Amino acid sequence: MGLDLQSTIQHKMPNIFELPREIMEFIFRHIITSNTPTRRRNPLHYSLSVEITAAPLRLVCRAWANMLYEHHLYRTLVFSSASQSSAFIDYLGRRPRNLPRPKCQYLVVEYIWPFEYAPQSGIPNTINSEVLESLLELFSDSVITLDLNFLEYFALPSQTIKAIGRINKLENLRLGAQFYFDASELDEPEEDPACFNSLMMQAQGLKSLHLDIPVWLPSKPELMAGIQYPAITHLVVDSTEDFDPDVLLGISIALKPSLKYLSLHCHALGSDVQPLLPLYEILRENIEGLSVIHINSYTPLLQLSFPKLRVLVIRRWLHPFADLLNQGLFSQASIEIVAIDPISAEGNSSNFTVDALSKLPQLRKLVFMNTQPDYSPPHGYLTACEARHINCIYVDHDELCDIMKL
Repeated sequence: MGLDLQSTIQHKMPNIFELPREIMEFIFRHIITSNTPTRRRNPLHYSLSVEITAAPLRLVCRAWANMLYEHHLYRTLVFSSASQSSAFIDYLGRRPRNLPRPKCQYLVVEYIWPFEYAPQSGIPNTINSEVLESLLELFSDSVITLDLNFLEYFALPSQTIKAIGRINKLENLRLGAQFYFDASELDEPEEDPACFNSLMMQAQGLKSLHLDIPVWLPSKPELMAGIQYPAITHLVVDSTEDFDPDVLLGISIALKPSLKYLSLHCHALGSDVQPLLPLYEILRENIEGLSVIHINSYTPLLQLSFPKLRVLVIRRWLHPFADLLNQGLFSQASIEIVAIDPISAEGNSSNFTVDALSKLPQLRKLVFMNTQPDYSPPHGYLTACEARHINCIYVDHDELCDIMKL
């Protein structure tokens, strides 16, 4: 019997080298995830964990080497100069076609200067539109998140916009600014009101849009007629004080049919947010998740009602919690999750009582964001949550979409 069993194992039971690639992918992702704290699972940090884990595993066999090369080693790529980009493009061009091609899912391109003329200040090695298009074409079948950082000003030629449109799996787009210490010498380009609209019309698969650099829209409403924006569900705007409120309002109107999650971050304490009121009034009936910074700066908005609001994320909150909960924002919404950071919690601990949560009858979870493993909130929070059967949850990030899933 022993010999028969041994024979069966030898002839019928597959070894680890014969496992389907899908199983090996699952095992490898589990190894990476289990050894990486949540805040380090951001794709920009994920690549380092992959390299450390994958390097020895690539030596096991050719099949593993190919699988890790194709699907993991280049999952996240960051390009910050024309020379670096050109060298990588040349490297892939010389790689034999019968070998696996790397698949990048998170592509970051920095120091983009898409104009035909060079910046007067002589900033070296900026990435022009031609180099950017080459990078986009390399990974047009794999990129899911595209992070473009422009040298001070947002602009894209039509050919580059079309190249972005050919990225068939693109879901997340971030437009940011890359500042240079001598940027005062840069020539400010003319505004192109059609550029952003053209980009939105090309990138029809987008689900999230993150704006960290001012963009322009046509000043005449009739020029927006017929513009079909993608079905974006999450809009993030950083440094709202830098944006034209009318532009943000126009984008909000275009996204209203699909938008569910809104993150508007005003980093300048005491900034006037009154111009943003029309934006909130347009979107308030749709929003299910809302993230704000310096909520004391948003006093004009606190009397608005958000009938579908389930999750509220607050950072750098400086006013007493009890006063905040008396606002219409809370009393007229079925909020199930409130997320705050340790600074907000510690700063208001003396005013937090069991009665403070009575204004939120639907509240089920109080989330403490950006916490260390040994973090414990002030005792008043624990007592109030226990009395009202509310779960305290600790996470090491402040991402609205991830908190929505808790």
